[in-house]
Amino acid sequence: MRILSFLLLAILVSCSNAAIQSELETTKLALQKAESALKTANQQLSDLHKTETGQLVHIVFFKVKAEAKAEVIAEIKKLKSIPVIQDLEVGTFENLADPRALSDYNLVMEMSFADKAAYELYQKHPHHLALKDNTKSMMAGPPATYDYVEK
Repeated sequence: MRILSFLLLAILVSCSNAAIQSELETTKLALQKAESALKTANQQLSDLHKTETGQLVHIVFFKVKAEAKAEVIAEIKKLKSIPVIQDLEVGTFENLADPRALSDYNLVMEMSFADKAAYELYQKHPHHLALKDNTKSMMAGPPATYDYVEK
């Protein structure tokens, strides 16, 4: 009788452990599905925010001393290492005989950011501050900026 009771108890414990394991696996799967759904929802929310606000584009026009143009361009290109910058373009003025052209400026830089917060991080970034400091003596006048949000 004692052996029979022991076997019965072992079967009950075994069944109980199997039920618990099954419930645990079901719970794990449900948790994984919920985490995946949350990740998807967060991405959709982020995409919606970008769609509603658009990227922030920052354009800077420079008056650079002619002999320093290549050096300033090289310094500007170092900004590509700043993670919050999404795009960075730099170019020199091309005279197309348009009287409306901003011909007083001979160099332009354009970059974009996900939002204003990213732009503010860029403004404080050590590479940006170094650019301003390193090129100060190469400027022939103050820069001008134009910022807009893509629509």
